[in-house]
Amino acid sequence: MKITISRIVKIHTEKTLVEFSTPYGEGLSSLFTLEAIENRSYDVEINIDDDFYWGKNIFTSMSNTPSIRHESETTCITAELISISKDGCGSLKFGNSIILISLKNENRDLIFPSFIEISAIQITLYPTNT
Repeated sequence: MKITISRIVKIHTEKTLVEFSTPYGEGLSSLFTLEAIENRSYDVEINIDDDFYWGKNIFTSMSNTPSIRHESETTCITAELISISKDGCGSLKFGNSIILISLKNENRDLIFPSFIEISAIQITLYPTNT
C-alpha cells in the first residue's frame, strides 16, 4: 500500500512513530525504519498485532467504503472482512491491500464479505521498496 509520512511523532531505537496518509485517510503507526522522512511516500506492508474481540475492538460497519483515521493512540480502520480461518485469522481487504488480523471470538451472524471497523493500537508499517 502507498502511504505518505505526514509527521514524525517520535523516533525510537528500531522504529519511528509516524502519522501517515493514504487515499482513505490518515493513521498512526510505527514505521520499521530509522530513515523516515516527512512528506515522503513509501510502499508498505501493514502489520496489526492487536487481538480483536467482537463488540470490543471490532464491529460491523454501517459504511461500505474503506477508511482510516486516528484518535489519540488508536487507529480506526474500516475495511472489508473477506474471510476468517478456523484458527481465527481474519483477512481484510483495504483498498488493493490485504491485512491479516487475529480474531479471538466468533460473530456467527456475519455474512462474507462484510465491512467491519477495527480499533487498533499495535500497527507497524514495513517498507517493501527499500
